[in-house]
Amino acid sequence: MTLATIKRWSLLSLVSTIFLATTGGTFSSLGVLLPQMIQDIGWTWTQAGLGFTVLALFTGITSTVPAFTIERIGLRMSYLIGGILIASGFFVFSRSSNLATYLIGAAFIGFGYTQTGAVPAIKVLSNWFDKNRSFAIGLFFTAGAIGSIVGPLAASYYLTNLGSWRLYWSSIAVLCLGLSVLAALFISDGIGPSSNRGSSEIDENKNETDWEFGDVLRTPQYYAIMLGVTVTLLGALTMNTWQVTHMQNLGVATTLTASALSAHAFFNALSRAVGGLVIDRIGAKIIFSAGLFSGVVGMLALSIADSPLLILLFAIGDGISFGLVTFATSIILLDYYGAKNNPIILGVVNLVTTLAMVGPVLAGYLADRIGGFKEVFIGISVLLFISFAFILFVKPPTAPSLRKPTN
Repeated sequence: MTLATIKRWSLLSLVSTIFLATTGGTFSSLGVLLPQMIQDIGWTWTQAGLGFTVLALFTGITSTVPAFTIERIGLRMSYLIGGILIASGFFVFSRSSNLATYLIGAAFIGFGYTQTGAVPAIKVLSNWFDKNRSFAIGLFFTAGAIGSIVGPLAASYYLTNLGSWRLYWSSIAVLCLGLSVLAALFISDGIGPSSNRGSSEIDENKNETDWEFGDVLRTPQYYAIMLGVTVTLLGALTMNTWQVTHMQNLGVATTLTASALSAHAFFNALSRAVGGLVIDRIGAKIIFSAGLFSGVVGMLALSIADSPLLILLFAIGDGISFGLVTFATSIILLDYYGAKNNPIILGVVNLVTTLAMVGPVLAGYLADRIGGFKEVFIGISVLLFISFAFILFVKPPTAPSLRKPTN
């Protein structure tokens, strides 16, 4: 094993651990600790919910920032700044005694999350992996899904055994800052050596040309991908907000609704790991399309999930959908448009997906008027099917330098 190989896999382990820690410490842990925070500080549910909104908003609106920081100050400083931001947010959470500090902390965490998340990590992995790039990215996204499982367990442990949500937020702050310092020390901004570079194999689904962002914006494939991932996130946010309420309205026991979420998280993580193993054999487009179709099945099952079989079908279908689509989005963008400008190409997709935030609010509005969420989840399944049809019938884009001139 060469020194370059050791560093390559060490960098994968580092960026994946950072993603696991930040993912587990954000949305997942906050949902577990929020009831105790509300009780101790005296917030209303509406005030507490604003934290989720600010966290999601700043995660979305800062999605393109890593593209500029990576270009101007490099990957090392981007990770360090992101670590300082997210650690500051968690520390503010740990000292929070009023609504203002809570919202400020949420804003810092959202901003820091983008600076230490998928955009810089995929740039690192693209620099250091060639033939095994898709597998490496699959492992990276699997780590994030595992974080969503580990985070709530860790938060529950702190509450049950240590009785302190403040100590939990302080611990996560120290962990994220320490990992970001390691990233700043060991991540390099250049392209690492790879024994796989220079391969003569040609894949018709992949462009060897690095696209300029302006050219990317002129391809319908980019908008088809953008639509698919946005609708998938719309469904995920809506499901996470209203799944328990919907199932309880259908007469499902609370313990079963909680088990459904655990199963959903398991299949989410499993699908990313399996996707990373097979995506180079069958292509990112097939994985992306399969994820969208799986979401159609999962949302339809959720709309009428009043039995264990339908609940399991929902957990499998929608869990696989979210896992495959979020993972395959990064790969298909790399395959279609190259790695050079991927930070801005992926960042703009993540920025547009901020629109998915309307899902929970719109679903609640519609449910108030039609008396439930069945039609809401059916509607999301229709949107997923439309997205599936779009992505299924588009061909990989032809790079501008390879297009035949028109007379």
